[in-house]
Amino acid sequence: MNLVKWFRKNNKKVMAVVVIVILFGFIGGGTFLQYLSRRATGLHSVVAHFADNREVTRYDLTMAQEQLRILRMADADALLRNIGVPLFKTADLHPLLLGELLLSEQRTSPTFVNQIQQMIRTNDYRISESQINDIYRRSMPGEIYWYCLTNEAKFAGVRISNENTGKLLARAIPQIPDFRGATYSQLIGSVVKHSGIPEEKILTTFGELLSILEYAKMSCSSEDITSSQIMHRVSRERETIDVNFVKFDSSVFAETQSEPNQERIVEHFNRYKKFFAGVVSEENPYGFGYKLADRVQLEYIACRLDDISKIVTPPTHEEAEEYYQKNRAQFTEEVASDPNDPNSPLTERIKSYAEVAAIISKGLLQNKINSKAKSVLNEAKELTEADLQDIDTASDDLSAEELKQRVGDYETAAEELIKKYKVTLYTGQTGQLGAADMMADEYLGRLYLSGYGGSFVGLTQIVFAIDELGLSELGPHDMSKPRMYGNIGPVRDILGRIMAVVRVIEAEKASEPESINQSFSTRTLDFETGDEQANEAEPNRVPSPDLENQDVFSVQEKATEDLKRLAAMETTRKCAEEFIELAVKNGWESTLQKFNELYGRQEEEDSNEANVSADPNAINVPDETFNLVNSTNLQRISRETIARLSVQSEDEPGARLFVTEAQKWLLVNEAQIERRFIDSLYSLVPQDSNTVDTVPVIMEFKPDMSYYCVKEIFVKRVHQGEYEQSKPLKVYTQEHIQSQSLAAVHFNPENILKRMNFRWVREEEQAADSNQPPESEEAS
Repeated sequence: MNLVKWFRKNNKKVMAVVVIVILFGFIGGGTFLQYLSRRATGLHSVVAHFADNREVTRYDLTMAQEQLRILRMADADALLRNIGVPLFKTADLHPLLLGELLLSEQRTSPTFVNQIQQMIRTNDYRISESQINDIYRRSMPGEIYWYCLTNEAKFAGVRISNENTGKLLARAIPQIPDFRGATYSQLIGSVVKHSGIPEEKILTTFGELLSILEYAKMSCSSEDITSSQIMHRVSRERETIDVNFVKFDSSVFAETQSEPNQERIVEHFNRYKKFFAGVVSEENPYGFGYKLADRVQLEYIACRLDDISKIVTPPTHEEAEEYYQKNRAQFTEEVASDPNDPNSPLTERIKSYAEVAAIISKGLLQNKINSKAKSVLNEAKELTEADLQDIDTASDDLSAEELKQRVGDYETAAEELIKKYKVTLYTGQTGQLGAADMMADEYLGRLYLSGYGGSFVGLTQIVFAIDELGLSELGPHDMSKPRMYGNIGPVRDILGRIMAVVRVIEAEKASEPESINQSFSTRTLDFETGDEQANEAEPNRVPSPDLENQDVFSVQEKATEDLKRLAAMETTRKCAEEFIELAVKNGWESTLQKFNELYGRQEEEDSNEANVSADPNAINVPDETFNLVNSTNLQRISRETIARLSVQSEDEPGARLFVTEAQKWLLVNEAQIERRFIDSLYSLVPQDSNTVDTVPVIMEFKPDMSYYCVKEIFVKRVHQGEYEQSKPLKVYTQEHIQSQSLAAVHFNPENILKRMNFRWVREEEQAADSNQPPESEEAS
């Protein structure tokens, strides 16, 4: 009876066994075993090789996928983001970049990438923006890099036991804000409970992750720093120089020089046409140069927000009050809980509508103006892209010339919008502009576009990223790379004054001039009052930038100017000597006044002064030709600083970076000249002294073709005790900067594959086939 019940209860299982037995007997045991063997063989089939021809199977990659899944379930990326360097109070780039490489597929945000880039600049790491972008340009799945990195650490003998891994995690997890106070047992226990993965396996995976980090730090910190190098760096960083001087620029006296003959101009041009201007060397001590930089020509439709405000209806009282009611939390302040006792505890108070009504109305009006300007310019884009609706403009199949034929005319679009909205728009074409020209321009240098996730990308960086130039680089979180004749924008300036839509209509690679007679326009966006007045008479006319006084760059004029300045150097020296003689006799102030009267430039006030870009390095001194300049705490600029500036500015052409030693915003070549200038000042002071006994003194500085009348100079030396005290920190700082700078190189996806010599089997087979000589007709 019990047997019958058992069969009824397990009849399905019994039938399954019977079917398998019958199948086994029908097809034969050998065939069935072959089937199971094929499945096992497929899992263990070799799909790739690495290192010294070691095999990688499908099973290996499956296990690598499983390990990455474990790390994601345990929020390993949060752990990596919170590993820091306590001494410098900053995050460690090694775990940050490792997490981005392996675990960032679903989490990476542009804001986080911007934080990494900000950290690089703040800490003076020698890492370019393109090196960070490369971390996200993976050519392989994440498990490939994980497999390579774990094996690389194993080959180096780096291994962390499960016991030590558990202790490290137990200390770290409660300190990580993302885990909200969770303990090791709670976090890892939750993973074990929900996934069924044994704790031992989780610890082994984390141990391999920590081994990768340990090996990375070892390989990125292998350079030894000698005592002489430390002393040299401490001296450069701790020593400062204070100097008072009057600059005598040869350009002041060049106007009185006779014009050089054409033969001399051509000879000078041919000698220096291969150099960029401002690049100083032993061969070219004055930094002459006539090689033309990469240049773009832009076409634009622009509007001023002040003009747009005239066609926008101000917000009503009801709109402002509705905004207040929905956003009351924005208008809070902390006040004393007892008005009669200023020392009473603070409490939060929501401001009344009457207190913030004006602020709200102003903000709502600005939002309306911005929205309207953006709407008008987006409509301009639609009008000029009407014939592109049926094609993919990002496709490489469509040439720049074909795009040129299809895009609409900016002037026609602007005229249509002026009639429709009764608003002033500005349209036209710029001249040929280099990256430095754009960055220095009052308008173009301040235009930006919001990238993905709220990041900001400057217009200069955008336009120089086109394939025809490739001078700059756009990251995966910036925006798609523009094409010639493709609309960019609307872009707006950081001051909130203008918006524009632009497109690149011409691009020229850096090259030597075609001849000494080459010239081209360098005009930029123009919002002249003359145009506004003309527009009042013709309200439907598009204002034009083609004014009489255009900026033009002429190679011949530049070479002539340089020769006249060179010829004026002797006159400049004599005037500097005369100045020193009179300053010693009559005093510096009265002598300055006299020289400004005798030699100062008598220029009329520039009516267009408001359109000139403010110099970020402007010294607040009277507007005179000769001034007594007081510079304090200047430091020598090291080669390492120049190298860092070069790396950091690779992807942002024309961008100035702040050089702490010189206390200025400088381009790389400007920083190199400033380095020579500060070194020249130091050379005036004997090594065993802090000042010069015979002051005032005259110093010639060829890179800017000037003489400097130095009134006072004082060097604050580093003493032995100060050196000994700062030596340990300096060693650690240099090692830290070097290690962090190499992190981007170590975790570069392509570098990982090259180091481990990873290659797919099919690639090897294709390479072998390509090396196989074709059969001859006789052999066939």
